[in-house]
Amino acid sequence: MRHLRKLLAAATLLGGLIPVSAFAGAWEDSGLWLNNGVPVVNTDQNKLDIFGRAQMIGTGEIVPDPKAQHQRVYLFLNQARFGLKGQYSDVFKYEMQMNFGGESINGSNTDMSLLDMVADVPVRPMGENAIVKIGQFRVPYSREALTDSGFMDFTDRSIANAAAFQGRDYGLALMDTFGNIRGTIGTFTGGGRNVPQRYLPERIGFPYVVARVGYDNGADVDIYHIVGHQEDLKRDSKAFYVNAIYMQDTRIGHSTALGVHTIDDNLLIDPNFNPYLKMGDTTASTGAACSAITCERGHLFFVGTDGVIRHHIDDQHALELEYEGNWGGYQNPFGVIHIASARTQVQYKSGKFEYGLRYAILSMDDQSGFLVASAAAAAQNPDYSKKVGGNNASGAFIYNERMGTPIHEITPSVTYHFRNDHMKVVASAPLFLNAPLWIDNADGTYVFTDPTPSGATTLTTDQGSVLQTRGNSTVRRTIPELRVMFQFMF
Repeated sequence: MRHLRKLLAAATLLGGLIPVSAFAGAWEDSGLWLNNGVPVVNTDQNKLDIFGRAQMIGTGEIVPDPKAQHQRVYLFLNQARFGLKGQYSDVFKYEMQMNFGGESINGSNTDMSLLDMVADVPVRPMGENAIVKIGQFRVPYSREALTDSGFMDFTDRSIANAAAFQGRDYGLALMDTFGNIRGTIGTFTGGGRNVPQRYLPERIGFPYVVARVGYDNGADVDIYHIVGHQEDLKRDSKAFYVNAIYMQDTRIGHSTALGVHTIDDNLLIDPNFNPYLKMGDTTASTGAACSAITCERGHLFFVGTDGVIRHHIDDQHALELEYEGNWGGYQNPFGVIHIASARTQVQYKSGKFEYGLRYAILSMDDQSGFLVASAAAAAQNPDYSKKVGGNNASGAFIYNERMGTPIHEITPSVTYHFRNDHMKVVASAPLFLNAPLWIDNADGTYVFTDPTPSGATTLTTDQGSVLQTRGNSTVRRTIPELRVMFQFMF
């Protein structure tokens, strides 16, 4: 209750500071952010652009498989997006974005089609560049996660992204700029995007708070709008940021906010890889997963740093470098689990071509796995499971997926821009070293590093559940892939 009173007081204060009319300054200088959109309304008082994007992707990979063929080929409509962005008088800017097609997945609690619905409101009494963001939008953590996928010259984000990706959530944030110093702090629900209204019994922990601050001399439009490369780089620029997250989970209904997080779970809050999320006060005695008042309010944290350097060579040539590193942890009375990741990449532009090379590493905890509750003991696979509760006949079992060995990614990429990012072809050839494979002796092999669509619960393949069947197993192998993506965007 104490934390709730603080949040309500802060919200009241911010509400009182929002002006009836705004001001000139950095808020106006940033325009409508990224270089996309078709103007529909453009007057002194109002602006409205519509924008959209489609990505068709073809993927080939070679996978050692005891049941299916080794060579695999897939074709997907990777993205189908539509949105609006604009400015209402001098009071606020707004942005809405939705996804369709293979991205639009119905979750257990939500429909996932809405990505962004946010207003940027300038706050005059707090400074010339102070802006309050309110609505549903990207959580301001991690350069790679904040990078708009329409402005990347790789077909996908790296394997490191699965460690610290925060996706979108709804809440409010304050953003400000002091010369070349930029910063933002925000609070969100921690339950992910598009959660429906349900008024359930709750016991509040500490709010999901995110902060990001750094030096930026023009590399990014603002903290929330980042591109993987600049289309028309005219001068050298650079940016370096640090960011952090802290949350104590909130018990609500029959679970917790993190326990029912239904969209874009990073690996630390994914119950397929964190066995402690679903454990409760009575799991040891009854073998059941947590429910209602037995769920514990775990602690979650992330800390990280990232940066970019962009060097203008001439009008046809540029060099861009990026780095990022993240470390996170989760703890409740039943255990502690950590995760770490790092990424570095270089891109060289020559005319309409852009050449890139990326290295990423993902290091998961030795205790990574999942909880199987209220299950028959005789039906479990003793090669991977450990009993943590219940009786002789049934109980709770933790399956260790043996994820502790680091996973490496090396990805060369080449992009041809027909018309900047509005129409381009991107070809990437990721090579995954020590990639975990789950072998189902009935169906075949599943590859952990294969990406999932926006709208899926997880960011990587989550078929570790096959280990529950005796005889199934997990191994590490090198997996080569080729991905080719065609994009058109307006």
